[in-house]
Amino acid sequence: MQGESSTARDYREIVGAIHIHSKYSDGTKSIEDIARIAGEVGLDFLMVSDHMTLEPLHRGLEGFYGKTAVLIGYEVNDPDDKNHYLVFDVNEVLPSGIKANEYVKLIKEKGGLGIIAHPDEIRTRLVKYPSYPWTDWHVDGYDGIEIWNHMSEWMESLSRWNMLKMAVSPRRVLKSPTGRILQIWDEVNQRRKVVGVGSIDVHAYPYRLGPLRITIFPYKVQFKAIRTHLLLTEPASGDFNALKKAIYRSLRGCHAFISNYRWGDARGFEFYLTNSSGKAVCGDEMPWTDDTTLVAKLPKWAEVKIIRNGRLMFSGKGKEFEIKALKPGLYRMEAFINKKGWIYSNHIRLIK
Repeated sequence: MQGESSTARDYREIVGAIHIHSKYSDGTKSIEDIARIAGEVGLDFLMVSDHMTLEPLHRGLEGFYGKTAVLIGYEVNDPDDKNHYLVFDVNEVLPSGIKANEYVKLIKEKGGLGIIAHPDEIRTRLVKYPSYPWTDWHVDGYDGIEIWNHMSEWMESLSRWNMLKMAVSPRRVLKSPTGRILQIWDEVNQRRKVVGVGSIDVHAYPYRLGPLRITIFPYKVQFKAIRTHLLLTEPASGDFNALKKAIYRSLRGCHAFISNYRWGDARGFEFYLTNSSGKAVCGDEMPWTDDTTLVAKLPKWAEVKIIRNGRLMFSGKGKEFEIKALKPGLYRMEAFINKKGWIYSNHIRLIK
């Protein structure tokens, strides 16, 4: 696959984009064209989620396009157009008009993979573009949360006065996931594994701004922004179905980290714990021993924060870090370039 690297436990890394819309709903390009663009920027996989349709799946459009694998699911929402939910690893679309607790439960029962979409949207500047947050946090059974959504952060920063600048440079606005959603994600992971992913929510809208005709969020631009990196145990092969299963298994197991490509290619990033019982990467758990060491290796110099059980444990600047004498808990890492988010790992569990 494109851009493979090995981590501490001989996982192989693949890089892709999640939450993509095509002409089968409110996107503007065919899946074939979208996959071609993704291949041009070196993405290994795409996860397409058009609104309330699996037509492209049933048309046989899931598969390899060159070296890029395209997986197809759909996006569902409740009757109030809130609680949007990305659904994968299923073959049929649920009826419209049902509530979040119902579709989360039904997707779980059908063996599907469900990811809460843009959960923390707050849009107050332009009434024409309302927010679509997740409000039913009492619901359980979801597999993942979009902790960082490009479209959400862009829309939250949009105003009448900065529209042209924002349209021309859509990546400039990206700062970081919100503290609110990171707190929720950390708290949920105290109870059970929930993967955090980065999503782009790309549509490539055509838009007229006075005499100008522009495209809001072209596919190629967004493919160079928020990416999700997966760590797979399975060897590389040309078997699409095997890769699809491996991708879903990796997401369910939280073997993932997120990056903002604008600040550099994060391929090769390593974050793991090691002790006399072995090594553990993102999504793993391992027994605590008094010789446990946390290791982080970044592709380039950055400001780093280590989070334990939702609280800042360590901060520093550099490219490689080792922290010894760890206590049991859930560990994850954040890396920043110029005070803006670059890398966000999933949790590693150190169990006593």
